[in-house]
Amino acid sequence: MLTPRSRGHGGGNDRPPSGNRGRRGGRPGNVEQAEGHVQEALQEGRATSAGGGSSSSGSRSSSSGQPSGVPYGFRDFAQFRGFAARFRDRMRELYPDLDMGFQGSSVTGRSAESGALFDEGRVSDYDIAISGDSVNRAAHDNGVRFRGDGVSTGPLSERDLDRLGLDGIIDDASAETGREVHIMIFRTIDEAAARKPTIKVWF
Repeated sequence: MLTPRSRGHGGGNDRPPSGNRGRRGGRPGNVEQAEGHVQEALQEGRATSAGGGSSSSGSRSSSSGQPSGVPYGFRDFAQFRGFAARFRDRMRELYPDLDMGFQGSSVTGRSAESGALFDEGRVSDYDIAISGDSVNRAAHDNGVRFRGDGVSTGPLSERDLDRLGLDGIIDDASAETGREVHIMIFRTIDEAAARKPTIKVWF
């Protein structure tokens, strides 16, 4: 049985086996290798969002065996589509124009901080970008802080999620996947993809 999630400590951290979710310091030597994977995944993520149907078959696989256009942690496109569509559609009940995309190690296959492979020695998180005029307006109206350039928030805190009515939806998504789910608001999903490797939920 899954225990309730703990939020508000920042997102994007993979959980080590000990449960210590503090950020690791320094830049390991294999970060350069991880950055190479990031660039490759960025190109694939953009192609997926632009072309859409090319990834739906899941026929193109990476060297790791992960289907192209499918975030790590999902065995195939059907499982990814089932979860992502449910998650997005529940949020669209509150914010009808909401779009979303997966980011972080679920796209690149490696932690940006340690360079460790997805799920290697830990349970990796899902970092998800959301966008849309309605959720952006609600965030501004409810005092959710945006970063300096106004393009995005950080990972939403427990308080932010509660103000936006998303706390229960996030808890359910975490329970379904067995992973902590963190969401960040971007002005547009294209800006999210321009900043980080992103697999858009286009279906």
